[in-house]
Amino acid sequence: MYNLIRVELFKLRKNRSFWTLLIALTVLSLAYPLLYYFDHRSSGKPQFTGAEFLLTFLSSNAYVIKFGVAVLAGFFISNEYATGVMKTIASSGNTRGRLYMAKLTVFAIGAAAISLVFPIVSTVEVTLLSGFGQLPEGSGAIFLLRVLVLTILYTAAYAAIGALFTAILTDSGKTIGFSMIFFLVIDVALAGIGSKLKFVETLYKYSIFKLTGDIGRLNIESGDWPALLIAPILTIAVSAILGILVFRRKDIK
Repeated sequence: MYNLIRVELFKLRKNRSFWTLLIALTVLSLAYPLLYYFDHRSSGKPQFTGAEFLLTFLSSNAYVIKFGVAVLAGFFISNEYATGVMKTIASSGNTRGRLYMAKLTVFAIGAAAISLVFPIVSTVEVTLLSGFGQLPEGSGAIFLLRVLVLTILYTAAYAAIGALFTAILTDSGKTIGFSMIFFLVIDVALAGIGSKLKFVETLYKYSIFKLTGDIGRLNIESGDWPALLIAPILTIAVSAILGILVFRRKDIK
């Protein structure tokens, strides 16, 4: 398993789409705060500090996670079906379950790296421009660590769903298109259906799609932590099992 993960890590490092995403997001993460900086400077408004910017725009990172997972799933995993690489590794002698888990692990690592670009780069830039400021009382290094850990955990959950889509669809274009539509529509769909059906409302309430918005909450009650942690872990487990089952039965050409 270790060797399989090493191979996938090597492929991720050599993947142009991964680096293109990282560079593009880095550029956007640098440009986005500058728009606010110069706008506030010209209008005389107080500048955002690094802490204020992080708290205000952290929720926007959910879109980066969804976009990054969708695109990376298509170009890092699904593309291997078209190039014949998937057929080669599937006949390498390793079980398909191990192959799938190795690819999912590295895919999640790549997606996590993408998900951290915006909050880290933007916050550092704003801090250099106008200082970090102070987080609200009761927050501090623990809050920053919590945001980091939860962002990685929830990104891994989205990655597990994205990997499942690649096993089902195989085509990179279909994977990217379907994943983007699914991730953008699922919140509205579940919320709408949930208003009619109590079961769906409860399902949505404890799903990663709803709980992703709680990553940046300043104060999380002790009673909220089980759902906040179990939801992504359960999503990863269920999606991984389904992905392995689909991948095992897949006729790879």
